[in-house]
Amino acid sequence: MATKKSNLLLIPYAYGGNTGLNIQRPKKQFDIYMKNCSVACLSAVKNIGSDTDVALVTNAEVPEPYKSLLTNNGVLIISNEFDSFNFQPFVEKGIKVKWQLAFYKLCALRYCIKNLDYQNYAYLDSDVFIQGSFENIWKECSENILLYDFGGTCRDSMLDEMKAFDNQCLKTHWGGEFFASSKQLAEKFSDECLTIYEEMIAKEFMTVQGDEFITSVAAARLREYVKNAGAYIFRYWTGSFRLICNNYKTDDIAVLHLPAEKEQGILKLYARYISRGIVPSKKKVWQIVHLNHRSL
Repeated sequence: MATKKSNLLLIPYAYGGNTGLNIQRPKKQFDIYMKNCSVACLSAVKNIGSDTDVALVTNAEVPEPYKSLLTNNGVLIISNEFDSFNFQPFVEKGIKVKWQLAFYKLCALRYCIKNLDYQNYAYLDSDVFIQGSFENIWKECSENILLYDFGGTCRDSMLDEMKAFDNQCLKTHWGGEFFASSKQLAEKFSDECLTIYEEMIAKEFMTVQGDEFITSVAAARLREYVKNAGAYIFRYWTGSFRLICNNYKTDDIAVLHLPAEKEQGILKLYARYISRGIVPSKKKVWQIVHLNHRSL
């Protein structure tokens, strides 16, 4: 597929299996994620920059009103089966797979770099708001694989898993919410992730960390290419556990990751603005997602 744009941002979403553990209303899971994806995609179209295509990549049929909302606002909808990085064989053997659907983002990335022609690729979790340009992120992609180091310590249980898997000791636990790199480095990263997945299948080794386990082991093996993306994204906890940095007010933070707002502020953003094709100002977003005040 040829394109005149240089960059592709993916918002991957898979349906059918174990997903985010912090969804309090599982019967409404699909609509909650569709609304989150819509907020992520439309905020990206508005703010990320004109040389970037934004795509929802999913194994689900996107229903109305979401389909028209996305396509009418310039978002690509890419259909892709969950046919790689899928631990369903473990499920069938009775092995518990935590965060099963989170691995789909690795499947979506691999499909896009193999089938679509862009210079640079990025993916984000769906519970985000993109408030700024990716111009500097794309500049860094020529030499770096950008992942988010959220600051885990040596007591992190991920590190124990990495050591048990292939003796990776005291490395970095990279978050799974952000990835960006050039096509060449994305292919290298995806190939390494697939190798790790195949090793996990062969060893019947199952992580409780989700896709972050594979990306963290891959990053340890490709560490000469990996750089922290913390200058551009931050994980804000705005619920009963509150961890906030006022860096969201700076021009550099392009992505607000809001895990505690899946069913709160992000749904309000959808209902009040995004559903009507409107992307609100940053200050309005900060207020709605409880960055500058606590939730009642």
